[in-house]
Amino acid sequence: MALSTVVFDFDGTLHDSMQVYPRALKAVCQGLMDRGLVERREMGDGEIAGYIGLTTKEMWQTFAPDLDEATQRQSGIEVGRTMDELIANGESKLYDGVPDMLQRVFDMGLDLVFLSNCRIAYQEVCRKAFGMDAWFSAYYNSEEAHDLPKEVIFEHIVEVFDGDYLIVGDRDKDLQIAQVHGLPSIGCLYGYGSREELACATYLAESPGDVANIIETLL
Repeated sequence: MALSTVVFDFDGTLHDSMQVYPRALKAVCQGLMDRGLVERREMGDGEIAGYIGLTTKEMWQTFAPDLDEATQRQSGIEVGRTMDELIANGESKLYDGVPDMLQRVFDMGLDLVFLSNCRIAYQEVCRKAFGMDAWFSAYYNSEEAHDLPKEVIFEHIVEVFDGDYLIVGDRDKDLQIAQVHGLPSIGCLYGYGSREELACATYLAESPGDVANIIETLL
């Protein structure tokens, strides 16, 4: 294939979000429980990991659908602010092997594009903290796109970057881009999606190094 552009998801594909997300979410949820706004209960890592990849709105509608919209929105802001601070303070990281993988793909002469269901501020703090401008040509996020699904945001990427395209992600929302647009995809098994969730991927990667190896083979 004449591959030109690789579209990467971020959390669970490049970023080990569980370094910071549970701490931020549990702190905010504890405050909601103390105020009697949500039922008091324990949150395990499995449940928390399941929220990664959702937009903020989708996460709160799943976790606390009876919570009023204004409180959901404010709670999301508080979680995001805490995560931003932790990342800026160096308390999170990309998965082991991701910087090397991104450098390998960049050195293949391809355009790397960031596409995440995240906030603008989160994107920017990660961009700076992890030195992502060394590899990425452009950044797209759900907040800037008013929570449009990724397969719709992708249509804007097509307007700027040449094909052929490859989608890389760890959740079904990432692979939906490939399914809708008839594109090949890599499902990242080291992330937060199950093997069953990623069954529709064209290729499966057990590690970041596998991602680079697959792309090298495609070229």
